[in-house]
Amino acid sequence: MKKIFFMKMRSIFVVILYAVIVLTCLDQNPDAQEASKPKFYLVSVGIGDPDNITLRAINVIKDSDIVFCDNSIREKFAVILRDKEIHKAGFGIFGIYGKSPEEAKKNKRFDYEEKMKEFNAINAIIRKAMKDGKTVSVLENGDPTIYGPNMWYMEAFEDLNPEIVPGISCFNAGNATLKKGVTSGEKTHSVVLTASFGDKEYTGDDSIENLAANKASMVLFTMFLDFEDVVKKLRTHYPPETPVAIVLYAGYKEKERVIQGTLSTIAGQLKMEKKLPFENLFYVGDFLANRYSSAGK
Repeated sequence: MKKIFFMKMRSIFVVILYAVIVLTCLDQNPDAQEASKPKFYLVSVGIGDPDNITLRAINVIKDSDIVFCDNSIREKFAVILRDKEIHKAGFGIFGIYGKSPEEAKKNKRFDYEEKMKEFNAINAIIRKAMKDGKTVSVLENGDPTIYGPNMWYMEAFEDLNPEIVPGISCFNAGNATLKKGVTSGEKTHSVVLTASFGDKEYTGDDSIENLAANKASMVLFTMFLDFEDVVKKLRTHYPPETPVAIVLYAGYKEKERVIQGTLSTIAGQLKMEKKLPFENLFYVGDFLANRYSSAGK
């Protein structure tokens, strides 16, 4: 009996030892080792109110040693950035990165020499940090991949295998404010995201006029947008009764507001408004008026 007892105990011990060995090996697998290596991230902190940030973004920021961001983000997330080494993200470098000096100097918004100086400083900080085993994050409002000014980081530091942490865009926040499914129109089930940047002379394949010819729902990111000009272009293809909406301050619960009208009325409505904030989106499409309960009637 004692022999059987000791044999059973030996078997249990072997099983436990095997389990320990397996778990140890798992801890040392490439994925686990990779997690301990320095990382470089481009992180969305969401849009608007601080609670629009994702849990993943919070965890990545907590694990970061060095952070690049603008002052508004630094103030909004002061608690989780409290012990971090913080640098400015270099707004405007997108205007000169990857271009020849002659081409870059045509952009009058940003000074070429100044932005190159910023780029060289950022490049030195990031490469030294990664060499020293530190994790670096660049923080961005909204989703970095939708008109994000810091996407140039992904190419400039491509050799460092950067990762993007996605997040809530003003597009997502605006949709929620409207309480409408942007792909659920009565006649259209597609949505186009675009921006004019105030360039009235742009005549490329994706100009507003060309996109409007498809009569899909459209969302215009309104940086420097000339509303009257855009409405005129949209009316070349959309009927005048097409519903439109302008979402102001998408993602800011206490400030967000919607101006609704049609292509024939919105220009007049805007004349009664004070200067619109930078944070606004322009929606056009029959989804704005569609109701499920009216289907089939």
